[in-house]
Amino acid sequence: MNFSRRQFLKQLGAVAALVLADGNLVSANGADKSAFEILVAGDSLVWGQGLSEENKFYSLVKQWLEKEIFNGSRQVKLKVKAHSGATVIMPPEELEAHRQAGDDIGKIYCPEVNVSFPSIQNQIELAAREYENREGVDLIMLNGGITNIGIANTLNPFFSGKKFRRLIHQFCFQEMHKLLDQTAGFFPNAKIVVIGYFPIISTKSKVNKISRFILKIIKFPCELQFLVTNGISKQFVKILRKKMAKRSQIWFEESNRETIKAIDEINSKLGSERVIFVKSPITSETCYATEKTLLWEPGKKNLPEDEKYGERKKECRKVFDETKVDPYGKYSTRICELAATAHPNIEGSKAFAEAVKKSLKPFFS
Repeated sequence: MNFSRRQFLKQLGAVAALVLADGNLVSANGADKSAFEILVAGDSLVWGQGLSEENKFYSLVKQWLEKEIFNGSRQVKLKVKAHSGATVIMPPEELEAHRQAGDDIGKIYCPEVNVSFPSIQNQIELAAREYENREGVDLIMLNGGITNIGIANTLNPFFSGKKFRRLIHQFCFQEMHKLLDQTAGFFPNAKIVVIGYFPIISTKSKVNKISRFILKIIKFPCELQFLVTNGISKQFVKILRKKMAKRSQIWFEESNRETIKAIDEINSKLGSERVIFVKSPITSETCYATEKTLLWEPGKKNLPEDEKYGERKKECRKVFDETKVDPYGKYSTRICELAATAHPNIEGSKAFAEAVKKSLKPFFS
């Protein structure tokens, strides 16, 4: 069948319209469109705990879009709602405890401070109210799940394995499914990128670094740390490390599996691949306390070496002096000050940015 030039252009225009409808990532001529809007929601991983703004992976993705994809022809705007400690949803018992104590769960604190509110669900709702045109939001990066389960429960080999898996299913599948459904509804033209978690500890993690970090939390005197890091005690810590590494691997594999299952169901409901999963580039070879780690570690005097430690040291005390229900009891301020430990460092953030860019490139081809 022969097509006239007019028919060819008409068909080409129809294809272009479909491309625009599925993701709204590129304009018809690559320019002269309103600003490219990015929304960032989630917990400390997406927030970029301990990193300066220019080193956060969402900032690196923004720079890539501006310079390489749009060649300066289109402005890229960021709205960041993510913060440290954010839960997917606020657990009812925690919500009630804050209310009874008189805490203002609507208050926005310094994002480096690990408080559970606003929840990630609330972050999406807040952003939806703030945008004048929700249909103009092009890209959303989010994550969630581990804060509802708890890092301690994730690594604790004595915490029920059955309950652990049940919690992973609840928050990485059930609650993530609800969150993605809500997000896709609020922002009908946005591509949604879900960031996967990584194994925290592996059998390649150095036992002394694990021990020193735990001892730092409880303010164990530095001059007595040899009681735990000596050759004999080290053997017991190695046994513990092996069990923690196994739990960490379970978390990595099952949180990814459950999240992908939630994404697949949402995409099926939407009838298109609007939600994308980005697997963590951090592996058992580069997780906490390994030779080639991509995560923040304590440095001199066992203090954090991240870029935001000074700010957290001041803000954590201020926040936990004000709130009446603290997440870790008497250790809340201390854990907050050390919170960047085991989060992506500058190189880790770059690795996440590359993973996100790789997942988005096909939509700009």
